[in-house]
Amino acid sequence: MRTNSARVLVCAAVLCSAAAVSATQRVIPAEAWLARLPPLPTTAEAAYAQWIDASGGLKPGPEFEKVRDGIKSEVLLLSRTVERPTSAQGSVSRHDQVLTGRISVFPGTAVVLQNIQAARAAQAALTQKWNADLHALEQRRLRDRGALPACHNEAGAPSQLAIREVELAYVQQKAALAAQYVQQFKPVLQQLLTAVSPRIQHGDAVMSAWEELQNPGAQAQLAPVARGSEADALQDVSLVQDFVQGVSKLAARPVADRNAIRRVYAQAKGC
Repeated sequence: MRTNSARVLVCAAVLCSAAAVSATQRVIPAEAWLARLPPLPTTAEAAYAQWIDASGGLKPGPEFEKVRDGIKSEVLLLSRTVERPTSAQGSVSRHDQVLTGRISVFPGTAVVLQNIQAARAAQAALTQKWNADLHALEQRRLRDRGALPACHNEAGAPSQLAIREVELAYVQQKAALAAQYVQQFKPVLQQLLTAVSPRIQHGDAVMSAWEELQNPGAQAQLAPVARGSEADALQDVSLVQDFVQGVSKLAARPVADRNAIRRVYAQAKGC
């Protein structure tokens, strides 16, 4: 019986220790997650390297997935309620008073949202222009493919080799177009970063101050403000990731198409 009681006490101590660690688990700053984001690619090939080609379907590569999963985990952690202590905590120390003064709601949300919307509008306009150029290329591809001479055989269709050459030529043009457009997206990405940076910096600063609080009562009271600010900062990082991923996927498409064409026409022959 004594042995069992001792085991129960040890297990209880371990559980209490684990609970304490969980309650004080530190969040990785939003700026650190921002630094982990894959860069905006400069070419179609660089964009393709950021994705996993699953039989022509592009899935986010491991670097994109690590950041997205990490942010989801952090936001989930921040959503947990910090329990208020049941016992009296005494007066707040001078150390905590200084830190408390640094914990506040971000004051410039309206401006940030307005600037985010402006960056999104610029992104949408540039994406629309890119898609229009791709559509024009596609129309020329269809015209050139339709003009291919037919072979003198029963099928009366152009040779597979001729078709492959037309397809590869247009894929190369689309890759060149991608390289041009990703350069144009650079200032738009910087516009978005400029828009969200104040809120990201604020969230990290507030969270850092909150984690240094020594008074459990003050920490529980200010948890919604600190955790909400950091959650907003992490969501802003997700906005930047969405931007990079959107541009990257469109830029990577020509390379995925080129690889698919090479597979389909691997045994292509002339007439």
